[in-house]
Amino acid sequence: MSRAAARSVTIKVYRHHPSTATRPYLAAYHVPAYPRATVLSALLYIYEHLDPTLAFRYGCRFQKCGQCAVEIDGRPRLACLTYLKPDTIVRPLPKFPLLQDLVIERRGLWEKLLAYELYLPGGVDLTGTIAPDAPSLREPPEHARLMACRECLCCQAACPAWEGPQAPFGGPYLFVKLAQLLWDPRNDRDRRAQARALGIERCRSCGKCSCPNGIHIWRDAIMPLLGS
Repeated sequence: MSRAAARSVTIKVYRHHPSTATRPYLAAYHVPAYPRATVLSALLYIYEHLDPTLAFRYGCRFQKCGQCAVEIDGRPRLACLTYLKPDTIVRPLPKFPLLQDLVIERRGLWEKLLAYELYLPGGVDLTGTIAPDAPSLREPPEHARLMACRECLCCQAACPAWEGPQAPFGGPYLFVKLAQLLWDPRNDRDRRAQARALGIERCRSCGKCSCPNGIHIWRDAIMPLLGS
């Protein structure tokens, strides 16, 4: 099928600006459904050809940045990896403060990253110079798998126990960040104690974590932090 002959499908997109008195609504758009068209390509078509006021985020366009995460037909997904279907419904990720349309506020989670020091201690040599006496490190396979996290926050939005950025429960995203450090041979802090402070015991009987990038959150993050 040529691009010129592509059929048209309807996609419904959540529209709302919290600073206005206008109530949220689903706007219907007719977009071309080219072979292997994605939800992100549909959003870009709407922005470029139909409605330049539509607000959404994206970066790399293919599974590298996590910025295009939205709720698609009731499930948190990456718009760049989800194929477009007729009557697709796109909403912002749930449980996050809304800035506009499909754009959520992520600041609350970043503040927790700083508060719990979810990073390796010490400075960073921006020149990339390696000291002559620097020890060689071997990356555990669990750490390598967890580093596939694109920080899209789909796991956080899908978590049945997480209630929002201000909630005391950490949620799977923060537990993945903690587990990255737990498996890092350079880490010198008690990441399991931090996980307990963030309520990881609530995860013991759940196991419903999901990741669009294929990370096995339960096996490689939750269980090791629980000490199981």
